[in-house]
Amino acid sequence: MRVIVSLVILLTAFWGGLSAAAETPSLLVRLVDGRLTLHARNQALDTILEQISTQGVRIRIDPRINPAITARFDNRPVATALAGILKSVDYALIWHADRSRPNGEPQLSELRIFYRGQENRMQTFRRATNLAIIQGADGTQYVRDILLLQLTPEMTPAALAELLDRLGATLLDSYTPLGILRIRLPHGSDVPTIAEALAGTPGIRTAEPDLAYPMETDIPPIATGEALSVPVPARFPAAENTIVAVMDSGLRGDYAGSPFVKGSYDAVSPGAEVGDELGHGTQMSLIAAGAVNPLGVEAQDPAGSPVLAIRAFDDAGYTSTYTLTRAINFAIENGARVVSLSWGSETTSDLLESAVRYATSKGLILVAAAGNAPTGMPVYPAAYESVIGVGALTPDGKAWDQSNYGDFVATSAPGIADLPVGSGGDAGRYAGTSIATAYTARRVAAILNQDPDADRETILKRLKETP
Repeated sequence: MRVIVSLVILLTAFWGGLSAAAETPSLLVRLVDGRLTLHARNQALDTILEQISTQGVRIRIDPRINPAITARFDNRPVATALAGILKSVDYALIWHADRSRPNGEPQLSELRIFYRGQENRMQTFRRATNLAIIQGADGTQYVRDILLLQLTPEMTPAALAELLDRLGATLLDSYTPLGILRIRLPHGSDVPTIAEALAGTPGIRTAEPDLAYPMETDIPPIATGEALSVPVPARFPAAENTIVAVMDSGLRGDYAGSPFVKGSYDAVSPGAEVGDELGHGTQMSLIAAGAVNPLGVEAQDPAGSPVLAIRAFDDAGYTSTYTLTRAINFAIENGARVVSLSWGSETTSDLLESAVRYATSKGLILVAAAGNAPTGMPVYPAAYESVIGVGALTPDGKAWDQSNYGDFVATSAPGIADLPVGSGGDAGRYAGTSIATAYTARRVAAILNQDPDADRETILKRLKETP
């Protein structure tokens, strides 16, 4: 008890600085143990349902129903709460026993909202599949209203509950290996200010917004003076070869059943079927798998690799720190040894670097693009110490003139390829460090096929020995 009290006292000094950013929210939605807290001023019902759905509740609703809601109550039984705000329509609650809880206490699993006698008009409420990205005053982009906390053993459950209550925050998710919590703050919160105020709080190692990173696609089709017909060679990797996790924009459905696809996962919307609206992820998977070779590469060198196609970027071309953490976890749990990251940003994150180090500690080799602008500025994750940063070469082995450079670029590889899938353009000839990265990931996998215990330094040496 003395530890809990002392932590609460120590946190109180920080709560004062947080109150200005967190007070009087225009929208606060919390659902805990079947009890709902709602602070809303003229908010559309679908905005409220969006937040309820993130807490594991399946929602079916007549799409004609979307009134503006104004309400303020705390910790009210969900049935009573809904009766107060859904006065002109009917609803039904579906519960299920949760064996992970004491005495198998029931949990709300589904909410149905409909006009009486018109239940057949209900449709599954679908959450937005794109991240809600906003830009801070300093130009940094992050996911709206989401705060990431990395805890230390000092943070007791009681102190954490007190902190969440004072912030009006809801715990959405956690990544246990690194002690990272994903927390939703009240709508419109100044997340960077809150994160800064929490820095150094006892029990909190790191506090960050869920930083956002845009995809840098390769240069779209280069004029060749001829119409390109780009077949996909029927050459696929052996099933026992080292697996490459391609963390990108996903995989097009027409490639999902290809022999080189070991598995897929949507880290943006876990549980959703993986697709690829941008095409970039499909391009990179084809190269990593050996189905497409960059120009200047011998047809049989190196052998391809089975790929895990991970959708880590949304359809607007953004990913985030926590999305990438989910993706890394999937790669670890599904046997990947190589991670291909065909993107880069000048924004760095302590939490993302922690996730990268953790992946490395689990035996993964990460390769990342140096960037398609020759600024000499470091980009991340390529510039993290444990990652292999990759620049691009032309087919004759010379440095591509748009490839970034600097001490963080550990190796270079062919970066021009004829691709049967477009990204920012139609199928055709593309150029960029993304291509070089996916090809390098394939080369790293080939090295690990022969020497499973090879470390980063050994792999870099072999990459430089064989052009």
